[in-house]
Amino acid sequence: MRIAILSMLEPLAVDGLLTRAGLRVNGEPVVEQQLELAIAAGAQRLLVLADRRAVGLDDLVAVAGDGGLDVRIVADAPGLCSEVTAADELLVFGDALVADPVLALPLLTVSGIVTVPIEEGLAAGFERIDAESAWGGILVIPGALAERLRQLPRDCDVASSLLRIALMAGVTPRGVEPRAIGDKRWTIVRNETEAQAIEAQRLRRSLAEARGRTPGRALAGFVVGRFGNRLFEADRSPALVWWAALAPAAAAIALAAFAMFSAAFFAIALAWLTVRGAMILDAADRQGRIASALPDRKPLFALLAVDVLLLVVLAMALGGTVGAETLAMLGAWCVSTVFVCVARIGAVTFPFMRARPFFEDRFSQAIVLQLALFGDGLGLIAMSVVICVMIIWTGLLTFGTVRSGK
Repeated sequence: MRIAILSMLEPLAVDGLLTRAGLRVNGEPVVEQQLELAIAAGAQRLLVLADRRAVGLDDLVAVAGDGGLDVRIVADAPGLCSEVTAADELLVFGDALVADPVLALPLLTVSGIVTVPIEEGLAAGFERIDAESAWGGILVIPGALAERLRQLPRDCDVASSLLRIALMAGVTPRGVEPRAIGDKRWTIVRNETEAQAIEAQRLRRSLAEARGRTPGRALAGFVVGRFGNRLFEADRSPALVWWAALAPAAAAIALAAFAMFSAAFFAIALAWLTVRGAMILDAADRQGRIASALPDRKPLFALLAVDVLLLVVLAMALGGTVGAETLAMLGAWCVSTVFVCVARIGAVTFPFMRARPFFEDRFSQAIVLQLALFGDGLGLIAMSVVICVMIIWTGLLTFGTVRSGK
């Protein structure tokens, strides 16, 4: 049986009831993030080294129980030994360790001592092993080694003692990539300031991956960069922004129903901008969770919903309203459908890679369509864009086919 051992012993305050492991990163206590890793690694039982009065311990026990784990609170080495047999395998997590699941899960599949480079490790608060390496905060060892704790004083540091026992037993060291510490993908949280620094680093990484040259992407990146850290102070902040995107989307539908198409296009632009911001925040939030190793389909569905909204409003603005002639109505819906489909397909397959972000930027497109309404040139703009893009696209594909000799 795999048994996870988590620690909530390092105090954050003088009374010791507030612990480092209870600090929140992206709205979730560090120790609960470790629990998610343990469950994903196949742990069936949980031993928690903690004072029974520690803040957040009851919440951890409840979450572990919901995950199907048998939970025991232990105070010292003899208490731990009584809960472990030689047939068990122990997954030991260092106090307040924050580890990227993408890096940690492979290391939890096999027996080993996770190590980090000595210089970076000591600076980040990891325990020294030798002149070249420090303990990375994770042990995967046979349960039989825990029996040796009986030979040590009752009040010994359990995690550190298990580390020394594993080293003497010749358990294989397994290194973490050196950049992980500098990128704060593998670190120890020692205070609230460091927790906020991890959130800021994740947000910067997410922004660096999401920023683009188009106006919509640039504006979304600017807004999230300006207010993202404050949003992370609230639990489930990405979820709040996802829900917030419904407001401009609903406004666009209502405005289009009253033939206020200029305002409807502006509302679509705001809806796409909000969705884009939620995607950036969600990507930052997922970096430290098990979900980061799983596909996320929310962005795809949200962007497709914005596309459908743009298609409907554009068709209505071009003449597809109640009472219009059937042919005119079909023509308007045809132009709007082609416009949105070309934008969606072009964002993925347009031959020039640098042009693809402009196909995906619904913010800029909605603003251009809004401005076209003022000059009564909406239809001309929409059809001209579609015609020009299709001509260029066809030409590039034809030229590429001719050059390849096919």
